[in-house]
Amino acid sequence: MAEADANDSTDRCIALTESGERCSRPASDDGFCYQHDESDPTVSDSQTATEEEQEASEQEQSEGESRSRQLGPDMTAEERTDPEDVDADVETDHEEIEGVLAVRRTVESTAGELIGREFDAVSEITPTEEGWRAIVEVVERRSVPDTQDVIGRYEIELDEGATVHGYRRLDRYRRGDTTQFE
Repeated sequence: MAEADANDSTDRCIALTESGERCSRPASDDGFCYQHDESDPTVSDSQTATEEEQEASEQEQSEGESRSRQLGPDMTAEERTDPEDVDADVETDHEEIEGVLAVRRTVESTAGELIGREFDAVSEITPTEEGWRAIVEVVERRSVPDTQDVIGRYEIELDEGATVHGYRRLDRYRRGDTTQFE
């Protein structure tokens, strides 16, 4: 693909248009298109190199935009962040991460049994003074289509060792109704 682009830039007319940009028409053997000749101002070699760099940059930007479109127009810049661009040298507290993961595993394995409904998701885990607080979602009633499922949001309290101490229902909503969370 890059080879084809390089050929495109060398096969273009080397004359400058009235607006000062390079002519986009195909060139004949002398480097000019059917409309231009040696009497017209031309692009120098340094300008050609700069143009090729600019075209490559525009192509990269275009590819990035098409990837962003694939990710969705409603996503924020943070949601579009490429994992390879994230600074991996940021110091993290691995003990806290392990704690959160332990709480998540406990909640996932026990929420359905504890509440007596089908577990759907963990939507929040936060540390508290006494231990942990997890918000989970369970399917309280299945429907067709599934956007009409009734989902219950529950708060589960855990101690520092990820032992469940209690839970309570916060609210219920239809799966397709996200306006209350926006």
